[in-house]
Amino acid sequence: MSALLSTNQSAARALEIMRLLAASKDGVGVREVARAIGVSPSIAQRLITTLAESGFAEQESSRRYRVGLGAFVVGNAFLSSNMLVRESYAELQSLADRHQLNCYLGKLRGSAIVYLATFQSSGPIAIKTSLGAETHLHSTALGKAILAQMPKQAARELLGAQPYLRLTARTKTRFVPLLVDLSAAREKGYAVSDEENIVGVFAIGAPVRDASGATVAAISGALARHELDRVKLPSLCRLVREAAERISIRLGAAPVATGVARQSRNASPKRRT
Repeated sequence: MSALLSTNQSAARALEIMRLLAASKDGVGVREVARAIGVSPSIAQRLITTLAESGFAEQESSRRYRVGLGAFVVGNAFLSSNMLVRESYAELQSLADRHQLNCYLGKLRGSAIVYLATFQSSGPIAIKTSLGAETHLHSTALGKAILAQMPKQAARELLGAQPYLRLTARTKTRFVPLLVDLSAAREKGYAVSDEENIVGVFAIGAPVRDASGATVAAISGALARHELDRVKLPSLCRLVREAAERISIRLGAAPVATGVARQSRNASPKRRT
């Protein structure tokens, strides 16, 4: 059971249940909830009934529970009011529609990346990822783009114990080989994941900065590895890097590329929304 971070035990337990529901594809039963949060079945039933009555959980005919519509409403309110997400939409949509990239916005949460926005490619290959899902730092272009902006020791500590989880035959499971990628990403302004997270998928990620200059998120564009035959890789890398830079400028960051800055300043007010 995770540590209860709130002084209100019932509220903390309800949040634990919501996390369980969010992580389950098949729903959870009352006894599963009770075991997971360390309470009796009767207490678990009262908690999940309260969530269901409020619309945050829904009961299936099998007497298992899933995330309810109320949780979706709250999550959607977060997405619509979040400046980072709002300012990223147009750029990600353009990369998906015009350049047939599957596009993502990810933010660091703990030692993982959580997806805040996803856009499927307009091309024949779709790489599906759910909003709110978490992914790995060491194997994704999103994660590498964020790690590359950190001091070496901070990145090492965040990644934790070695070897890291092996997702594919190409995954770098040790810090020293990964550090080579991070150094290149810091120099070039973008990171790549070449079948390191998903077999057959190539991804390019670039950091997004806020008004303080701090890296607050990253975007990435992904496509099937065999699709690289029809496109020029340097062009794709530039497109993702410049899209991240335009988002950063909209968040108040100082421009680091003159051409990108000029394009952002000349954009119409409508494009900035």
